[in-house]
Amino acid sequence: MENEPLVTIAIPNYNYAHYLENCLNSLLNQTYSNFEVYFRDNQSTDDSLKIALGYKDKFAARGIYFNVSDNKRNLGSDINSELARRDAEGEYIYTLASDDAVKPEFLEKTMKVFEDHPEVYTVITNREEIDENGKIYHTTPFYNRNCIIDGESQAAVYMMAGIAIPAQRITRTSNKLRQYVGRKWNVAGDWYINFLYSMVGNVAYIKESLVQYRVHTGNETNESEKNLMGVFEHYQLINAFVDISKAFGMTKPAARYDEAVEKLGSMCLRYALKMLKLSLNDVACRYLQLAPVFKKDIIDDVIYIELSRITKILGSELEYAINEFENIYNLNRTVSYDPPEGFKPLYLE
Repeated sequence: MENEPLVTIAIPNYNYAHYLENCLNSLLNQTYSNFEVYFRDNQSTDDSLKIALGYKDKFAARGIYFNVSDNKRNLGSDINSELARRDAEGEYIYTLASDDAVKPEFLEKTMKVFEDHPEVYTVITNREEIDENGKIYHTTPFYNRNCIIDGESQAAVYMMAGIAIPAQRITRTSNKLRQYVGRKWNVAGDWYINFLYSMVGNVAYIKESLVQYRVHTGNETNESEKNLMGVFEHYQLINAFVDISKAFGMTKPAARYDEAVEKLGSMCLRYALKMLKLSLNDVACRYLQLAPVFKKDIIDDVIYIELSRITKILGSELEYAINEFENIYNLNRTVSYDPPEGFKPLYLE
């Protein structure tokens, strides 16, 4: 690509020394050459900063600006990410978590889409998932083809699903959304940002997995799941989407409001299953009590009935009951969807 535009890559980090070399090497292996990297460490207690500093000469040898900075104290992940992006000079910006990685052609392929389609504001790719031991898992693309979707239609999809984590999306640099970006969310921030980007331009989707997203195993959960605040925040989120889309003169997102509210009932079922896996039967019961608030007829759903039955099981029999349930029912997405009506095919060379 001649006259390659500059891409800024921001890497916020905290205690991911174990994965950092894989992340930085994936950038050194890019087939696209005109990018800069801002690495921001949030007072890690491991060797992250030392490892990052050791890459300055490697990036310099490729003619790539590589900035390494560290906070004097831990400022939290949101502020650290903002600081990593603060000095961006590129026409395009991409945030890469320090435990994730990108395929060699990630920048080349996404930037070609921007070059060929100036109406596109965001490019999203599919992802692979990689566990702590480096084992790779393939994921089902959200859309069943490469495509370009107008921003309003994609915003309507975001009423129902977040689609992409930050590592899957790259955007043009713009100040059009400054008044909305400052709003803070505990669990739904990435979903919110995806929606905002659809307000100012079209979205291109590449079904090829060009990103590797690190999945950390174990029984970790967060307080927002245990106290149900995650579901309540998602309810606030879809209401915010309606207000924002109206401010931009869009009507399609609001048309899916009732459908989006009902889907929160299904979200409650997924959370209930997760709580049962943690032997938090009482929390699972609360999710099942909440589900009919969003979708009243969900109490007749066989999955709801089975989960309700399992909440009464304790001890070693609980794990067996959950395994039996998962052998029959899959609450995760297993299919790819057609793009919204009016999409344009995206042809990649």
